[in-house]
Amino acid sequence: MMGGAEAEAVAILVEEEMERAAEKVEAYVSKKHTKIHRFPERMHSLGNDGGYVVPNVVAIGPYHRHRHHLRQAEEIKRAAAYYFCRDSGHPAKAVYERIFSVAGEARSCYDDDATDGISEAEFAAMMFHDGCFLVQFMLSYTEEHVAPALESLINIMSNIGRDIFLLENQIPLLVLQALMEFRSVSVGQFIANMASTFYMDLDLQVERPILTSSSITKWPHLLELLRSCVSGSMSNDESPMSSFPPISSAIELGQIGIKLTASRTTQLKDMGIKRGPLFGKLFLTPFMMGNTGTCWLVNMVALERCIAVTWDANCTAVSSYIAVLAMLMNWEEDVHKLRAKGLVKGRFSDQETLQFFKTLVKHTHMGPRYIHILEEIEAYRRERWVWIALHKFIYNNIKTIVAVFSVVGVLIGIFKTLLNIKQH
Repeated sequence: MMGGAEAEAVAILVEEEMERAAEKVEAYVSKKHTKIHRFPERMHSLGNDGGYVVPNVVAIGPYHRHRHHLRQAEEIKRAAAYYFCRDSGHPAKAVYERIFSVAGEARSCYDDDATDGISEAEFAAMMFHDGCFLVQFMLSYTEEHVAPALESLINIMSNIGRDIFLLENQIPLLVLQALMEFRSVSVGQFIANMASTFYMDLDLQVERPILTSSSITKWPHLLELLRSCVSGSMSNDESPMSSFPPISSAIELGQIGIKLTASRTTQLKDMGIKRGPLFGKLFLTPFMMGNTGTCWLVNMVALERCIAVTWDANCTAVSSYIAVLAMLMNWEEDVHKLRAKGLVKGRFSDQETLQFFKTLVKHTHMGPRYIHILEEIEAYRRERWVWIALHKFIYNNIKTIVAVFSVVGVLIGIFKTLLNIKQH
């Protein structure tokens, strides 16, 4: 049996371990919105061989820089840092020292296992090179002056845009904020330009976020800034909803008199039901199915899984949009109808589109905007049940009704002809 002194020592040890665990949990929760998160393990099955996780050409931050196929970009990063310092008119030493001053805070945003064995100076150098590369890339996308040699290299390296918006390929915006003290860049214009990837060929103009060098750190990294832009969650509105009424596909909504409409907005949160005298309209932002757009969308959903600690409309805006689109798709015929209404476009087939959304929705948080849509549909059903019954009968039997009226029209024509003959 354990003696009194030994039992007391064990009790103290257990208590200390519990306190350390509690401190670790509290630290994790307190940094949930500023942390550079890992891609959720359960979502890895969405892409073959890390298709939505691993960068193709450039590693940003510590999570993927060990990968052999990304080493070629390291030389280009160093060149980007050289041109950044040269064009800013400041010596490299001054720029590096400024980054070194924020490197400790930036380091705390990553998992410890990713930075183990990296000295403070090495980590600061990583942030310096990666940050300069990102700023130069952003400048090249906002029609600012970039060294011609560097711009040529950036243009050769395809998929950079895809890579810099991967969840595990981020650096804290406080690093970019420090660099913009030496050379400014229109972050808002850059984000608007990149967000337009979602709406190619849809004739929609993305509204440019108003951002300054001192305000961008409200967002932890570029992916969250892009998510906030395309989802419309830069503003705070809407309150949580509560019930879960029956789900309706695109065809089922057509049967009860709710027409699908592509809205002119580029903010995914802007969706809802409009009621007219006879019909209703479900409006939401169209989506362009493409490799880059779908990759970013998956990473935004992964980010929302990591940051949605409360029932917050702004933390689940993209997930709610995905949930509504997935709700509308039960069969390929539903996808075909969505495509006909201009809500889904791109080179993905109906089957591929259906599979993508039905698989992705399993990993989303059902946010308040999605629940609000369901409640609006249920209220429409409840208040217009007589009209819905009539409309559903006509909708499902329209061919028969048209055929009957055609026959009646023919018979009337025959009777008129016979009557004319008799009169003559």
